[in-house]
Amino acid sequence: MMIRRYDWSEVEDHRTQVLNTVVHRLPAGMEHVNLFLLPKTSSASWADVPAGPLCEHLRNEFSVHFCEIPLHTPDRLGGPAECLCIAIDCSQPERVRDAIRERLWLARCETPCQATLEDILRDRHRTQARAFRLDDYGLFLPYRTRRFQPIRTHSFDHHPGYYRYRLALARTAGLPEPMTDYLHALFTDCPNHLFRRTVFRASRVGRNGLRVRIPLTRLQDHDIIGLACGSHRHEPVSSRHENLQKFFLDGDPTTIACEVPVWMESWELADYREILKTHATLTGHIDVLRLEEDGLIGVWDYKPRAAAERDAHIQVFLYALMLALRTGLPLSAFTCGYFDEKDAYVFRPTETRLEDATATGRYPKP
Repeated sequence: MMIRRYDWSEVEDHRTQVLNTVVHRLPAGMEHVNLFLLPKTSSASWADVPAGPLCEHLRNEFSVHFCEIPLHTPDRLGGPAECLCIAIDCSQPERVRDAIRERLWLARCETPCQATLEDILRDRHRTQARAFRLDDYGLFLPYRTRRFQPIRTHSFDHHPGYYRYRLALARTAGLPEPMTDYLHALFTDCPNHLFRRTVFRASRVGRNGLRVRIPLTRLQDHDIIGLACGSHRHEPVSSRHENLQKFFLDGDPTTIACEVPVWMESWELADYREILKTHATLTGHIDVLRLEEDGLIGVWDYKPRAAAERDAHIQVFLYALMLALRTGLPLSAFTCGYFDEKDAYVFRPTETRLEDATATGRYPKP
């Protein structure tokens, strides 16, 4: 259930006023107060969905207090505004945000996609997977906020470890709007619970897991090879991958983001079960996302021994497919590749062809 009743940006501008209103209604002992504000209709009460189930869910992890508060800002229908307020005591705001998002994720109305992989390859389907936005349900006011650098960084606790997503904020201006929106929204709306619950990652699929033919072109003079070589002089951290990514963001104006989370749930592709042979959610993290000179969005993966790779093209193709679903952009908006310090293997995802496909574009059922 999604409700868009209040102009949350106006409420957020009065953050201090809202906090002062709430603090007098809180029980003693709440030290690190995060607030989640939900619209209140004439019939709304503490037991309403999503407020009631959400409170019960949060109480499994946190100290929670519920109240109703007035807001001295008009709602979109005119007149005084009131809201339901959930106060959560926790010194880790992102942990609270994750818990709220996970519960509300279950309240979504899923509309199974009618498009097959063949439809997407042939550009017969461009519908964007419906994006989850926490602001569609309410306004989260964290216990603390921070200022962001020109390259904003966020550490995601995703299986099997931590991934540091980095985004060059100003460089997103050159991207198509749906891609810009997606990259910015990841900081607050990435479904981290999906990444923690699944072990089905794009890097593990391989040609036996997705039977497609992808023509590759080997290049030894691509600019990304020179960047990979130059990155060896850049060693602020111990991880080779992370040093390379930081070097790209610091020195390459075409690099937009690194370790970009992508995902695809089984209901988002009509023949998901047939082509991937599982219902498990597919996830991944794109090493490098660039805006290439020809205007295409470059999806790249660094492979230390690129020439020896046999399935890297499958992994990168799935990254592009997930980005296309998440943003609604056609596959023709992307170019793909993987690389090391000697070689770059590039391909256009639109040139991918299904193997053993029937006239309907479906695989035989396993």
